[in-house]
Amino acid sequence: MQEDTSLGVGWVVGQAVLFGIFFMALIAGEGVTDVPGLVFAQIVGIIVAIAGSAVSIWSLGQHGWRVSPFPKPMDGAPLVETGPYAYVRHPMYSGIIVFTLGVGLAYANPVALLSSATFLVFFMAKTGREEELLVESLDDYRAYRSDVPWRLIPFVM
Repeated sequence: MQEDTSLGVGWVVGQAVLFGIFFMALIAGEGVTDVPGLVFAQIVGIIVAIAGSAVSIWSLGQHGWRVSPFPKPMDGAPLVETGPYAYVRHPMYSGIIVFTLGVGLAYANPVALLSSATFLVFFMAKTGREEELLVESLDDYRAYRSDVPWRLIPFVM
């Protein structure tokens, strides 16, 4: 069997397409306007979007410049087990999912909300590949995966 040495460009392209669909849904999609509690839902959405952004930024800060959008880890990248990585193994992706959910709520846009579910499915698949590569690259990753059983959402998945 031939070893896969590619970075995983297809995953990054897929992710970019999902972001494009999400932003097109915000621009072109109609928001709901006549629902009881709409303002409350929009305020909650803003808070959720800020929280998702904060988780992604916090995660990025834990890595410094040793982060890549590709599933293949950067050479020499250390295993990060602190901060949000103590709760889920892929918190940057968690933050993106939460951000898109919050923005969809804030804009009261059902298509944008649906796209956050698509991000969840996509990131579950991408992290599956990423985890295979992390096990190959980092000696302690198997133990870390046992210590932190949640990939994206604490106590769920």
